[in-house]
Amino acid sequence: MLFNLERQLFLIISIISAAIFWCGESLMHFAVLDYGQPFELIPSDFNELWMRAFISALVIIFRLYVQRQVNKNLDVKEAKMRTLKATMNTVHDRVGNALSGIKMVLGNGKKNNLVDEEIYHQVIAVIDETFDDLQKFSNIEEIKEKRFHNDIYFLEIEK
Repeated sequence: MLFNLERQLFLIISIISAAIFWCGESLMHFAVLDYGQPFELIPSDFNELWMRAFISALVIIFRLYVQRQVNKNLDVKEAKMRTLKATMNTVHDRVGNALSGIKMVLGNGKKNNLVDEEIYHQVIAVIDETFDDLQKFSNIEEIKEKRFHNDIYFLEIEK
């Protein structure tokens, strides 16, 4: 599996935060609390060592929990997008086939002078516009919902 920054961001931030805390705590002991003692990145005092390790571990564990929740939300979003794409591809296929059939029937009617020329061009224009809209829906990359009324939503597609 490729490295995905969005799925690992909080883990990276937690490790960096824990390292900054550890170094900052070492500097604070060196400069303020244990003034005059040598700088120790890994403290010789066991109480200080376990306290830093415990706090660093808490920071990492909390951010791992946050990352897990973010990844769950990303999984839901990806599942919604897969379902939407599958649905739109099916609709594009079914409706597209029906519209192609209508175009063929209209073409045959025009050849036999059963369909008025102006009506033929108007219907063909509507069908072609619908084909374009179906193609846009099939190529959707982001779900943008537009609320119409109560629980009725539409996908917002740029024209």
